Amino acid sequence: MTDRSEPARYKTAYMHYSGIRRKDVVSKHPAWTVQQVSSELGRQWKALTSNELKPWVELAQFDKARFCTEAHLMHSAQNNKSFSTKRKKLPNQPRQPDTAYICFWKSRRPVVVAKNPSLDAQLVSKEVARQWRALSVLERQIWINLAAKDTIRFQEDTAHYHQKLGDVPELYKAPLKDPFAPKPAKSGFQLFVRYNRDNFPLLKVTINNFRSEMSKVWNKLSDSDKNEWYELAKQDKRRYDREMNSYEPPVYMDVDIQKTYERFRELQYMARGNSCAPRLPENAYSIFVSTQRQKLVALRPNLLNTQIMHELGVAWKALSTIERTVFQGKARDDAKRFRTEMETFLARQQIKERASQDSSTMRARKRKEYDQGETKYEQLQDMETEGCSGRKENHGPGYKLRKSGLPRRPKSAYNLMFMSKRTELLATNQISHNECSALCGRLWRRMSKEDREPYIFMAAEDKRRYNLELEALSIEASQESGT
Repeated sequence: MTDRSEPARYKTAYMHYSGIRRKDVVSKHPAWTVQQVSSELGRQWKALTSNELKPWVELAQFDKARFCTEAHLMHSAQNNKSFSTKRKKLPNQPRQPDTAYICFWKSRRPVVVAKNPSLDAQLVSKEVARQWRALSVLERQIWINLAAKDTIRFQEDTAHYHQKLGDVPELYKAPLKDPFAPKPAKSGFQLFVRYNRDNFPLLKVTINNFRSEMSKVWNKLSDSDKNEWYELAKQDKRRYDREMNSYEPPVYMDVDIQKTYERFRELQYMARGNSCAPRLPENAYSIFVSTQRQKLVALRPNLLNTQIMHELGVAWKALSTIERTVFQGKARDDAKRFRTEMETFLARQQIKERASQDSSTMRARKRKEYDQGETKYEQLQDMETEGCSGRKENHGPGYKLRKSGLPRRPKSAYNLMFMSKRTELLATNQISHNECSALCGRLWRRMSKEDREPYIFMAAEDKRRYNLELEALSIEASQESGT
């Protein structure tokens, strides 16, 4: 039984079509059974042309976008609950894992209480803490191992618990797909495989085996033979660019969850082209392979690499949904790690580029000040030569105009977040400046450490900029006082 607070599930194109056309079929054939009516609707659906199918597909896409938006809003509302209220524990929710100190505390507390029954609870905890601090590194390792085992217990219990709650909503698994978007351009090898696949449709082989055989044939082709397919790939690329320039995506593709997915794909694309970028995220299967490969090699050292990968693939397919949940959770955590590190990496690059631009601008400004001082010196010399009354103090060439005031003071991480969010919040919510400040304060308090990291880094860079400018100003002042 579904929860009424959850958004209504989206329907497919055929479900929308059958829901609307079913009444017409039933009215024409009232004596038909449900199976006969469904068969007639299926026959009519298969007989529709591509132009007749398009409205129903668009209706289904709008319905899916509606579901994604509502589910995303509900998920955000659950995550943004006020921290002033204590979060209630759900029934049968797994117990949080114990740390090494908690394991030690649970073991030693009864002993301390038995020796000193008159001690208060606070003094008992202090005594246990004193004993913990007195432990050596080797003695603590026992409790660290117990904490690691309890963490594994928590992960397994969480996997079973989420399995009881139901599967993850589909909107978090895959994004919306535009069925009418132009087909992406294919590479020369992809065109080569498709051509041979179309010409040998009767081959009873799997697609993976067929691609493996085609890869061997492709590697044996000469450069002149490959150039023909490369030329076809260039034509297909021009076709794709031409169609994309004239194509306008539908409205249902402009939802928040889709933007989040596209941003994640964009970060992955930028990371692949930069060797200094953070490590790309791993999927659940890659994490499973990395954890199980060493065990398999230790048990069967004579296996080849292809045989090892085959064995791991078979073992992955044999896993149950509950067993895969652990690796899927690690994959989601790795994706969050990558996004945080990549956003921080891009912020650092922007700061470096801005710093280089500022340094070039500063050099140009200093050159301009030097030229102005030299011109002013020549004018004063001319005035003295002509006997004119001018300024008494004459500055030589290279005189630099004093900067007006101290450097701009550095901004805190919160101020940088407020400056980045202020325009958007004022335009979206149409609130006053004080209300916007209060809202930004609540957003800042609810931010996690990973979300705050880019602003903290930018604040540190701004403080470093301030110290450098202040040091340069003090050096300039000391030089002027010395002259």
